[in-house]
Amino acid sequence: MTSKTLEQIVDTEKATKDLVKQYEEKREALSADKERQIATWASEKDAAVTAFQQAQVDANQKVLQAYQAEEKAKNDQEIQELKDKFQNDLPALVSVVISEVKNSYGNR
Repeated sequence: MTSKTLEQIVDTEKATKDLVKQYEEKREALSADKERQIATWASEKDAAVTAFQQAQVDANQKVLQAYQAEEKAKNDQEIQELKDKFQNDLPALVSVVISEVKNSYGNR
């Protein structure tokens, strides 16, 4: 072998090592980019899930408040109707109590 052939072999080996080094650097850079992208997507997913869950909680809270307000209105109306009925029936109730007391004790 001549010195030129040896020189070509050494140059080829050096170029091969440089290519391997460039490949490894590029692979590491792409791997790091991939990991950053995955982390970004995971963060975006977590934010979207949290926002969705909060929206569900808010919607459920509104429905609950509307239901509670409706039930309170019904209860208040029923209570008012009972109060009105009691007030209307009060004279009759007093008369019944008075007549029962008179019947029990007689006209003494």
